[in-house]
Amino acid sequence: MRIRKPKTNPEQHTAVKSQSNRANAWPPNSVGLTTASPIPHVLIVDDDEGICHFLEQLLVESGYVVWTCRQASEALEELEKEHIDLVVTDVRLPGMSGVELTKRIVETWADVAVIVMTGFSEIEIAVEVLKLGASDFIRKPFTPAGILEAVKIVLEQSRVFLDIRHLRNNLKGRCEFGGMLSRTAEMHSVFETIRMVAETDTTVVVEGETGTGKDLVARAIHHQGARKEGPFVQINCAGVPETLLESELFGYERGAFTGADRARPGKIELAHGGTLFLDEIESMPLTMQAKLLLVLQTQKVQRLGSNRSAQIDMRVVAATNIPLKELRAKGAMRTDFYYRLNVVSIPLLPLRKRIEDIPLLVHDFLRHHPLAIRKNITQIATEAMHRLMGYNWPGNVRELQNVLEKTLVLCRSRLIENVELPDASLVLEGRQNTRATIEVPIAEEAPLDEWVKNQERAYLIRRLQTFRGKIGPTAKSCGVDVRTINRKMRLYGLDKRDFTGALKADIRS
Repeated sequence: MRIRKPKTNPEQHTAVKSQSNRANAWPPNSVGLTTASPIPHVLIVDDDEGICHFLEQLLVESGYVVWTCRQASEALEELEKEHIDLVVTDVRLPGMSGVELTKRIVETWADVAVIVMTGFSEIEIAVEVLKLGASDFIRKPFTPAGILEAVKIVLEQSRVFLDIRHLRNNLKGRCEFGGMLSRTAEMHSVFETIRMVAETDTTVVVEGETGTGKDLVARAIHHQGARKEGPFVQINCAGVPETLLESELFGYERGAFTGADRARPGKIELAHGGTLFLDEIESMPLTMQAKLLLVLQTQKVQRLGSNRSAQIDMRVVAATNIPLKELRAKGAMRTDFYYRLNVVSIPLLPLRKRIEDIPLLVHDFLRHHPLAIRKNITQIATEAMHRLMGYNWPGNVRELQNVLEKTLVLCRSRLIENVELPDASLVLEGRQNTRATIEVPIAEEAPLDEWVKNQERAYLIRRLQTFRGKIGPTAKSCGVDVRTINRKMRLYGLDKRDFTGALKADIRS
């Protein structure tokens, strides 16, 4: 087995855009792999050394990273490392056949594309592997142009899976974010903050709307720090009645109150040597804030009904739906408690402000959800994805997961073709009253150059709608740079404010 890297600078390689009429699945084929995309990793499996050498040289010169092996067993070992994006395999292999290999790949690595090479007399086998889940097949003898076109088309269709896999691999060894995925600079800044604060005992407050993943951030901070071997103790301040919150936090001795038939340590004691996560801290009463402040200052806790204090060593991470400054201004948080907690603040974006992350989140969900795996649901139609990206998501990532879970239950094929959104009034696509939602009429009898410009303007409007006027993500999705998008917008009289304002206008309506 051997690896050969691309011979030229990877940044110089751009895959040719496909004009295929293949299945209408996200991402759309009109958007090809760009220089910002990770370089695809291709594994060639063939016992013919000449075929292996030919395909390796051809694909390396086209900008791909290529592995070759002669047996299916070697291919499975390479796939275990989770860095392969596409497998090109012959049907006839020593030991395990290419058909059985395809079946194993589809069952275990559903997001890895497979192209099967067959002979002219093996059409029945080709049909069989397609039914098993192979992405395509190509008949021998094939031309260099034919195999390159097949590879490009298949990789375009699985582009989001490729992005997810490479993003996850890039994060390995640096920080595990508990399933958090994002393309946005703001969320990458959050990841960087997690890395920096994890090795300290600094108190951290995570601020964000319901469903944005505040608990995931808290766990990431704990598991990446020196206290990762210690306990992670969580309490939801809003989920415990005020009369019981003190005993839950501080614990109690036997006979401390009616019903206290045995001594019990509180959450603070249980967090000794680890992390105490105070979720929804905005619900903590002022009297309890004062008592907890004393614990944080002295690092000592006293159970209810006891005269003795126990020394504790813990880190505190708190989460709130309401910014601490607002709580303090409203009188819902003591000033001294505010200053004790507000050391490092990590704000989380709501999902509606990082719409470009939805494809990543959707495909990662499909890859890991047990029902999706059992029903072999691996793709989502372009129109369904646009519906998800055109929704306001007041419940954020948690609401998206709930919608996807319901969709999986009702889905009857391997492709999600329709999604049912919780509240039709929060669907942002197709709205009126803003220039951002006006469809451009395209006259079929117009001169060619005019027709092309109208098509380009309509396409650009749809892209800007999808990404709420954000130039960077729009440029990336179009496969061009930011300067090109700005130039096109000036050419067609488009203003990004018309698209960023559409969200606020729709929420108010």
